[in-house]
Amino acid sequence: MNIYYCHGFGSQFDLGSSKLEILSKLGSIHGHDIDYTKPADEVVQICQDEVIKADIDLMVGTSMGGWLVNIVGARAGIPFVAINPAIDPAQTLEKYIGAGLDYQGNRYQLTQSVVDSYRAFVINGCGLILLDQGDDVIDWRVTHDTCQKYYSVVSFPGGSHRFEHMEESLPLIEALYERSSLTYGLGDN
Repeated sequence: MNIYYCHGFGSQFDLGSSKLEILSKLGSIHGHDIDYTKPADEVVQICQDEVIKADIDLMVGTSMGGWLVNIVGARAGIPFVAINPAIDPAQTLEKYIGAGLDYQGNRYQLTQSVVDSYRAFVINGCGLILLDQGDDVIDWRVTHDTCQKYYSVVSFPGGSHRFEHMEESLPLIEALYERSSLTYGLGDN
């Protein structure tokens, strides 16, 4: 299985992260560094182009990356797993407007007009929402209540915004892929 991973705001694509090492048990991981200080349409288009080039079977993303896999996955007909997703990215990004430092110590500049370009999570596509109840950045209850009508939603006690339950989630992710294989005709099925 070819998996495309989208990281969150201020982060970077890191194949050596424990989360991606665990996820790699399901297949090969692809991704790129995403600059969420760019307008949403540009971020989405770059990701969509990368996904098409890499012949992706499944998309996985955390936080802002969860939002991105929802948008690109729904557009491209690719199943997605959104982990602690930013379902209202403009609200999530609001607190970062201005100059700041990302998690690698690099400077960024985020403008109000860019934040305003990010639209809400979409309610179509084949997706799984994974939540840690200990997320202190995005209220898991709001995400759960908003998404449960449209997607399978699983929440884990404890954890954090970084998501501490990847290992426990592997069977859920595999099950989503199997269901989507029947729907979309993916994989070997």
